[in-house]
Amino acid sequence: MATNRKAQSALEYLITYGWAILIIVIVGTVLFALGVFNPGGSTALQVRGLSNFQIDDAKIIPNGTMTLSLGVKTGRTTTITNVDYGVQGVVCANTAVEASYTITPSQTVIKTLAPGVACTLNVGDQLTVPMNISYTVSGSTISHMDTGQLTITVQS
Repeated sequence: MATNRKAQSALEYLITYGWAILIIVIVGTVLFALGVFNPGGSTALQVRGLSNFQIDDAKIIPNGTMTLSLGVKTGRTTTITNVDYGVQGVVCANTAVEASYTITPSQTVIKTLAPGVACTLNVGDQLTVPMNISYTVSGSTISHMDTGQLTITVQS
């Protein structure tokens, strides 16, 4: 009989406080996924948007030249017709039309883009860089544009 009372007491405790424990676990998981517990992550490369492209690595140097490791998430061979970017708050942008290049779904290419006018950026500055990628996918003649932004630190 005493065992049933202990089991009943434990069950009542879980029912009473279980919801609160579950909510705390869910909130903790969401905060961890958002990077709240990783303050050092704010200086790393961050990519927002660009749902059809994967940027694995990127580097920008003080004159505004940017190097990207670029892959596709379209699942199809993709021809990139242009990549435009601009550094917010600085007259530094790449808006020149460049030669097209093709990326297969399993491929990653290294692309170096230079601004139309050289920038004077400081090493260590963290920048927000809006980016537009114009492209077509194999089997279609329709031109698309994917928009996003990078948060990147200037390196030497």
